[in-house]
Amino acid sequence: MSTVRTSLSALLAFFTLGSGINVYAETRADYADYCTKAGGVAEKMTAEFLTPGRWVQGQSKSFCNFYLENAFVSIGLETFASNKPSIAATYSKRLKEVDVDSALWKGESSNPAHNVCKNLGGANIGFVTDGGFANHLGQSDICVFGDGSMVSGWSLIYMANHREGYDEIKSQVKAEPLNIHIPN
Repeated sequence: MSTVRTSLSALLAFFTLGSGINVYAETRADYADYCTKAGGVAEKMTAEFLTPGRWVQGQSKSFCNFYLENAFVSIGLETFASNKPSIAATYSKRLKEVDVDSALWKGESSNPAHNVCKNLGGANIGFVTDGGFANHLGQSDICVFGDGSMVSGWSLIYMANHREGYDEIKSQVKAEPLNIHIPN
């Protein structure tokens, strides 16, 4: 019986520790700590939008926000700090420069970042109605992808175009990129 217990213990240890499985779940507190150590501020932003006749406040989501001199960068907290690959993390790291002739700018929105978001397969509250995720600075142009990952459209563009301070933030996005086609 002792041999069976030893064998079972060894087998269990292999599958939980030796197989590369992370037995420790990542938590919001872990994400917030990583965000803060990277120079960001972990904060909730509430979806706000205009319906016929009144403003509605929707659900709140957590973001890692960076307040740079003359700039604001907003990335979903989990998108920024998780080891789990996501679409927004992939575009944050691998999107090529968006030059003036890029097809990503094309679209019906008067906000070019909304067009880039849509052309990358994301969605923005502004496509449906007036609004967006908001904090004390006002509404942001958060682009949400099908896997739930999020990043501000302008933040994504400025990371791709290497605006001052943005490369440092992009290099700290924790997850490895997905192996997906990156439009340009």
